[in-house]
Amino acid sequence: MAATATASSRRTARRPLVAVLGLLSALAAVLFVLAPVNHEPVTYAWPDGAPHDRALPLLPYAPEHLDITFTCADAAGLADGVLVSTTGPGGEQPAPDGVTVAVADGRITVSLGDRELASAPRGESCRWSITAGEHGTVVHADGARVGASSERPVVNGLFTDATQAADLHVDVTPDTRYASSPGALKIAAGLVALASLVGMLFALRRREAEDAGTGRRRVRLLPRGWARPRLPDAVVLGALAGWTVIGASTVDDGYIVTMILSAEHTGFVGNYMRWFNAPEAPFSWFYELYRPWAEISTTTLWMRLPSLLLCLASWWLIDRLLLPRLAKGRLTLARWTAAGVFLLWTVQFGIGLRPEPWVLFGSLVTAALVERGIALRRLSLLAGAVVAAGATTTVTPTGVAVAFQLLVALPAAWPALRAHGMRAVAVLLGAGASVLLLMFHGQPLDAVLHATEVRTDIGPSYGIFGEGKRYEWLFDQSQGGLNRRMPVLLLWFGMAVLAVLLVARHTPKLALTPTRRLLIASVLYFGALALTPTKYTHHFGALGGIGTLLVAAAVHTIARGALPRAWQRSLACAGLAVAVWIGLGAPLRWWFLGGLNVKWADVPPGVANIDAADLALVAGIALAVAGLVGAWRWLRSPAWFVPVVAFGVVVVEVGTMAYAMVPRSATYTTGAANLAALSGDPCGIERWLQAEPDIGKGVLPATGPATMDGFAENGQFPRDGLARPYGTAGAPVWHSTGGAGRVTTSWYRLPAEAASPDSPPVVVPARGAGAVSMTVEFADDSGRVLHVEDVELDEDWRDVRLDPADATRLRVSVVDERAGDGTAAVGAPRLPEVVPSRQLVPASQPVILDWVGAFTLPCRHAPSVAGGVVEPVRYRFASGPSIRAIGSVSYVGSAGGPYVPLMQLATETPVPTYLRGDKLAEPISIFRLDYPD
Repeated sequence: MAATATASSRRTARRPLVAVLGLLSALAAVLFVLAPVNHEPVTYAWPDGAPHDRALPLLPYAPEHLDITFTCADAAGLADGVLVSTTGPGGEQPAPDGVTVAVADGRITVSLGDRELASAPRGESCRWSITAGEHGTVVHADGARVGASSERPVVNGLFTDATQAADLHVDVTPDTRYASSPGALKIAAGLVALASLVGMLFALRRREAEDAGTGRRRVRLLPRGWARPRLPDAVVLGALAGWTVIGASTVDDGYIVTMILSAEHTGFVGNYMRWFNAPEAPFSWFYELYRPWAEISTTTLWMRLPSLLLCLASWWLIDRLLLPRLAKGRLTLARWTAAGVFLLWTVQFGIGLRPEPWVLFGSLVTAALVERGIALRRLSLLAGAVVAAGATTTVTPTGVAVAFQLLVALPAAWPALRAHGMRAVAVLLGAGASVLLLMFHGQPLDAVLHATEVRTDIGPSYGIFGEGKRYEWLFDQSQGGLNRRMPVLLLWFGMAVLAVLLVARHTPKLALTPTRRLLIASVLYFGALALTPTKYTHHFGALGGIGTLLVAAAVHTIARGALPRAWQRSLACAGLAVAVWIGLGAPLRWWFLGGLNVKWADVPPGVANIDAADLALVAGIALAVAGLVGAWRWLRSPAWFVPVVAFGVVVVEVGTMAYAMVPRSATYTTGAANLAALSGDPCGIERWLQAEPDIGKGVLPATGPATMDGFAENGQFPRDGLARPYGTAGAPVWHSTGGAGRVTTSWYRLPAEAASPDSPPVVVPARGAGAVSMTVEFADDSGRVLHVEDVELDEDWRDVRLDPADATRLRVSVVDERAGDGTAAVGAPRLPEVVPSRQLVPASQPVILDWVGAFTLPCRHAPSVAGGVVEPVRYRFASGPSIRAIGSVSYVGSAGGPYVPLMQLATETPVPTYLRGDKLAEPISIFRLDYPD
């Protein structure tokens, strides 16, 4: 009796403790958001000694504050010229609007871009000052305001013609508002909030356990046999592990790995490639988990392991906890359906650095906690679901969909909440406020608001009314390949079937209420997608967990007799056939280099010149018609068609990717690069990437003079078009002289190594516009022509890459048939002399990286943007010409690209690259950057 009274008093004492801890956690979380942070501004002073040019490429481009002071004595020592300018002369991009102080004809003139702010005669004694900040730009002379502008100047360097200037001084303070560290109060508030949250959940759990011990029936949290492996587990594990090794990258892998690595210098994960490196907060906490992971290695295989583990954990939640909650009885077909559909989602969306696998996992954790909490009436599990939903919401904007799961579950959870009274309010407040710790863990409130404003102003930001773009892209062939369409279409099929069956109240062997909750949540998921500012089709990956469960539930209830009439089964069969027909009517679209040599990467799949989509439609309609006349007696149910479709598409996706490695056994594939990393060569595509440092060395010897009519020989290309310095080392170049004409080179002899698969291609630099044609003939030693290549010419110079195969000689003919100002030209062929790219540019040197190809170059690191300055580098590793424009955002000023200041300072010289074992490919291009200083 005494022991019972003691236990009762303990439970009574713990009741207010739970509420107090919940409220304390919520208040501390709010204080965490509002607490001050430490920020140390950075200022660059110039000159240090005698004046000299200095590159100072700011990011953002305009400084937070700029101070320039000088005297007339500085101007007198210069005579005429530029005393100081905050922008260089202009490189690949024109010089932006900076402040320039110029001295000419005895006058001092201050300009902002092309606009003159102030001008006055140069006297013997005067003092000028120029200040710029949020107020704009103001010019003072001897204390009087003499000019102003509402704009701030751009700073990409400090340049001068002066050799002496005793009083000239410049202070530049870049905008480094995001570089901060938490103050003591913020750290303390965060620790209190976290400790109170854990204490609240622990105390609540203890109380629930004690209540269970006083008479309530104890229920297992995990089902029996949850750890026992099953055959579908092995299939899922094998397929995903294999895809981790050989599979194509997701669209943003290069983008994200660059962001993660840049945080080493800046202290925060910013959107490196655009938006002025504004932090990803409030959607960035999971990137912090990648930071220590990336410090170990950045190879593709290593960086994919976290997403593989997330996908495997997600499958366990589906198979062990959630599917048994929805489906009753024998689950064999439902389990195999779930495995096939889950692979359909995760092969496309799950393995990589994008946030979709985190949302997939978070949605399933939330659903599992909600369902167990409702079933057991456990407030601790419901609170855990709130924490999980909050954490998932702050992974990415699409994560808000997971919060909608809580709203759908609220009516069913109400009895458990009501039983705890006001204490439930305190618990939910404490659990819900935990989201603030993740949203503001790395940035204060004002920085998060500013970063959000920057992203909104620059865009893209389509809003709710632009949601149609997502579906337009899904059903065109740019973003909406077979691999993205099929899982979405099967989800829609499952949603439609379940909606009809739930309305008809005919869902045998399904738990009605949980299934209804799942269906409503799936509808709200699509509503959540409409709230996201961007409309890319890869966002559909967030639906992977819900989608798998819905389709598996639909298949299970159909197999258990939900469609008793033949016409109902035939209608479902026809609906599935239409969905598969639309899904198969697109190519397999893999990102960047993922589609190299993959069958059906450019055209929809087919057999014997018949589209697979049409075959599927005809077969499905035929089965539906056959079912109407009795075939369902032996076909039994259309339910088993779904896992057949799902596994069939997965086999095509994985199989074609694996088979593509066969013809590319001597060159780059994702799988080959990953296997090379395991054997000790971790640099991805650079195992096969070669560069041509001197294009003059590989020029082929001619056996005689060229024949020319209307063409003239010139030893060097003019600096127009692509402006490559071809023709160095005396290599001849032939230009049309202005009218119709023809040039035929004499035969060029190929060295013996030209026929090797590892040799670079034969390269012919050429250009042409109008009625121009070019042919290249390849012959053997006897002069017998083995094959002829017809080449289309562009207005700009380009390298025409050709495979000589077994030929030993070649010659080139160009015909300009246009009378008038012809532009046809051709240079001497060459067999490039190459070196490994890592020999040309050591891996220790940072290089400019396009986000498109950064993930394929794991040994390369992008320039630092710490201290508000972009680190000047000597080389740019760009994606190849076929896709280069997509990755150009980092060079666009209106998008806040980090490389804009470098491109304003430097000029580029292309360094041709070649992929060993793939003569005609140029997946990565290299450019050398030359700066004025």
